[in-house]
Amino acid sequence: MDEHSAADTGQRSAEEAAPGTQASSVDEGIRDRLMQLLTVQLRFRHLVQDRLGVDDAGLSTMIHLAQVGSDTPTAIAGTLETSTAATSLVLNRLQASGHISRQPHPTDRRKVVVAPVRGSLVAAREHARPVTEGIDELSAALTPAERATVAAFVDGLITVYQQALNDRR
Repeated sequence: MDEHSAADTGQRSAEEAAPGTQASSVDEGIRDRLMQLLTVQLRFRHLVQDRLGVDDAGLSTMIHLAQVGSDTPTAIAGTLETSTAATSLVLNRLQASGHISRQPHPTDRRKVVVAPVRGSLVAAREHARPVTEGIDELSAALTPAERATVAAFVDGLITVYQQALNDRR
């Protein structure tokens, strides 16, 4: 294979591979598309943050609360993998901007429960609607076998990221 045909097929020799990486026979187009997806997801996340008037930690907290309904500040800190002091600052900003409320814990008067404000959830879901509806449409267009393949691939990607996170600890 000459150097032009190798470049045309996206294959690299071991000498051409980036330092610290191995040449791969895997379709690099998939990896490139995943990098594009991650980049556009990050841009979309920043757009939603701007529209809601929150920072990254604030949006992560809002996403968590949208999933669980309500939680304690300590549990939120654990989920976000940050200190309770840093989490308190995030919660203060979210409360001041009307995104969350704090209520006494129903069974432990020493604790507080944090819950999303309904209007804030509605606004966040409205900003995310084009993406969620688009994903639903794309998924509906797939056959059951294709959906199973995509789901297995995404599950594998999640595992890859989780392992990379665990390896760094």
